[in-house]
Amino acid sequence: MQKHDKMVALAKEKSAEMTETAITAIESMYGKNEKISVAELTKLTGLSRGFFYNNPNVKQVMMELKEKQQGQTLRNPKSDAIAKAQEARIKSLEQKLSDSVPKSEYENLQKKYEELQVKYSQVKNGTLLKLYEQL
Repeated sequence: MQKHDKMVALAKEKSAEMTETAITAIESMYGKNEKISVAELTKLTGLSRGFFYNNPNVKQVMMELKEKQQGQTLRNPKSDAIAKAQEARIKSLEQKLSDSVPKSEYENLQKKYEELQVKYSQVKNGTLLKLYEQL
């Protein structure tokens, strides 16, 4: 019977540690303003999905904090990673683009663009038409 009692005590101790780990992870996500999800919690803690649903203490804390998050703008770690990757890709493409067009040609095109913008605004405002009529 003593072995059985020791096994039960160890199982309870391990369960308490897992519960503490889960609750700490949930509170950490809440504190960082990240969306609390079981999928993300399983990645963070290594615990099973069922643990988060079947452990009443963990489930209660998770549901309370998820409810508090309702209506808030939350950070999504996946979105942050995707945004950083997109920024890096954009910078890379901008660099390739700037390398593909000679700087002098780019500056000439920029000047022509600005001149056309001025002429367009004059046409739009009727200034150019009035000047033409006066001739």
